[in-house]
Amino acid sequence: MSWKPEWVERQQPLDNEVFLDHVGWFVEDLEKASSRLKNLGFHVTRENVHMNRQPDGSSLPSGTVNRLITPALGYLEFLGSRGDTALAKQHKAQLSRYEGLHLMAFAAPNVPAEAPRLTEEGFEPLKPVDMRRMTLTARGSEEEARFSVLRVPPEVMPEGRIQWCGHFTPELVWEPGETDQTNAIDALSGVLWVVEDLEEATERFAKFLRKPSALIDEGIAFIALERGVLVLATDLACSKVLPNFGNVKPPYGAAVMLRSRDIAKTEKVFQSTGVTYDKRDGRLFLSPNEALGSFMIIHPADLAPVSL
Repeated sequence: MSWKPEWVERQQPLDNEVFLDHVGWFVEDLEKASSRLKNLGFHVTRENVHMNRQPDGSSLPSGTVNRLITPALGYLEFLGSRGDTALAKQHKAQLSRYEGLHLMAFAAPNVPAEAPRLTEEGFEPLKPVDMRRMTLTARGSEEEARFSVLRVPPEVMPEGRIQWCGHFTPELVWEPGETDQTNAIDALSGVLWVVEDLEEATERFAKFLRKPSALIDEGIAFIALERGVLVLATDLACSKVLPNFGNVKPPYGAAVMLRSRDIAKTEKVFQSTGVTYDKRDGRLFLSPNEALGSFMIIHPADLAPVSL
């Protein structure tokens, strides 16, 4: 099935819109990860330390550090852990399963307002977190980026760290002149997750995202957002979508989908740096060996993120 979603060319959602804001890899070594990502033609930010704001106005380390890739729409996060906080322990526990995609963050206009609805739906959301980190801007100044993050307990969403994220300072994430990628990738367009029980997971995510789902024959379902798509699949069905997909124990963050404004340029960059990739139906596929534990599917603007 060839499927192409509606697409909002805007960084921040309005009204009842839901965007796929970012996805996150849990990695062992941020420096090594950064080097490999640069080889793929990405611009990678410096390391950032996450801080949680306390009621008295002070800030404490959350236990995670990151580096980002920020195309024009959406972004990719690569997370390491520091210390012995709950988030650091969760990072280490998930990393013991596999290095790769473990995080999906969805954007809404008012993230804290999602909490009462999620409570009614039985998701037991944690208290919204006022998260912040200092960032060095392209101008050379250090400024504070601020976010609102709403998470649920790990056992409620066993697929990984599934959360809502709202940006108070989007200009510090997507800085003008800093979003261009050498490989011509300009947007995060979707994510593919292998789940244990497709029907149950699809129903649960549809409630979490307050969006309708569509089941497809042969073990695949999707939830279309106003920007981006969440695809859920059995491991058997996933092997029909991804080349040389091996057996995995679900849940597993199988692939991220990325839009290229110039797919020929993307391919040329991969060839120039010796990156191994597959080409199928106009899309480029990077294997987990090349893309830090999960597939990357790169598609041109006139094709759907993935063929279902």
